[in-house]
Amino acid sequence: MSVANMPPEYGKSQFYDINDEPCDVACLLCESSFILPTDENDFLLHLFNEHRLVIGDVDKIASLKSYVRYWKIKFKGQLLTTYCTTFYMDKKDVTPKNTTNQDEFYFLLSDCLMEDKTLRYELKQAKLEWVLAQQVQERSDTTFKRGCMFCRTEFSGSRIEYVTHLYQKHNILLGKPENLVFIDEYLDRIENNIENFICIYCEKTFKNRPVLKEHMRKKLHKQVNPNNKTYDKYYVSNYSLDVTHKVKRKPTRPEPIVETENSSAFSSENEDEDWSDWNNESIDINCLFCTQSWHGFSELLEHMIDQHKFDFIDISAQFTFYQKVKMVNYIRKQVHANRCIYCDTKAEDINLHMGNENHYKLPAIETWDQPEFYFPMFESDSFLYNLDTDDSDSDN
Repeated sequence: MSVANMPPEYGKSQFYDINDEPCDVACLLCESSFILPTDENDFLLHLFNEHRLVIGDVDKIASLKSYVRYWKIKFKGQLLTTYCTTFYMDKKDVTPKNTTNQDEFYFLLSDCLMEDKTLRYELKQAKLEWVLAQQVQERSDTTFKRGCMFCRTEFSGSRIEYVTHLYQKHNILLGKPENLVFIDEYLDRIENNIENFICIYCEKTFKNRPVLKEHMRKKLHKQVNPNNKTYDKYYVSNYSLDVTHKVKRKPTRPEPIVETENSSAFSSENEDEDWSDWNNESIDINCLFCTQSWHGFSELLEHMIDQHKFDFIDISAQFTFYQKVKMVNYIRKQVHANRCIYCDTKAEDINLHMGNENHYKLPAIETWDQPEFYFPMFESDSFLYNLDTDDSDSDN
């Protein structure tokens, strides 16, 4: 099932509210309404108690609002068994004591049904495209204005410059700039915590700002709580279409600060940290086609020209930053699977095949310029960190 084959009365409008803004949504089996996603738990309890319906893996549905609207139309005039799996439940396991227990059949709506699986995938894809569009807008927006939450520095024009300042001057680690989205909301949450004397890492409350500062300085609590899943929405990697490529948000911890007699929390004079954890030139960069690696990006590019007849700079010059990312991830995936990047032939020695067939070249753009290749084949692929090196137009 594709979007084009969905019920005509539903159409592509199912994705009009793919965002997370709460709105009123009618139950898919009756006219009771709920504010989703705010009242999600009440809604699921209603389905269970009133309709004996369970939705599988709700947390993996990109837009519950759109999901419910789609199935509400599909269920009109249909029995639940048309789309749902039935299962037998012993009610004594789920009902309070001193109430009547009666064994019943319940219904499961899940991605075991191909139509449901496809819907979930297309909702994920729509959500990913919406998030990336938001990120592009934030990168190109020049109206950004904000004062630093820790010092008196004022910023205008660039959110990335603000994030950079937080790391370099105050050692506050939010993550790699290219992975951040909804930055304004993210910064508002962090600033609200600071103003309410709440540590952004352990989330304990302190009696005043100086005590909070000292705690965060001594404990190095200068990144958000990695176990707080509500922060996941601010990292593009968490919107991956392929769960095998999903990278859990885990900002790299800053190097320990060497304490001196004059060191103080959030000091713009004394915390002049660099971005070594984010783009470290000492890290080896692996070739896209073979197992060789290099410390320098330019040396690697020369190797690829000499050994693989693949001029990355020349080939990628016509592409945007995100297209370059997808191109690299496509090549990584093909080579890892021993498949030719040009003809998709599987071979035991894929480099021998591509060399003999002169297939060290890209196929048609529609083959690799796909949302699934936004995410790296390998975590912390150092090749991707160097894409901006010769990319003067990356912000576009």
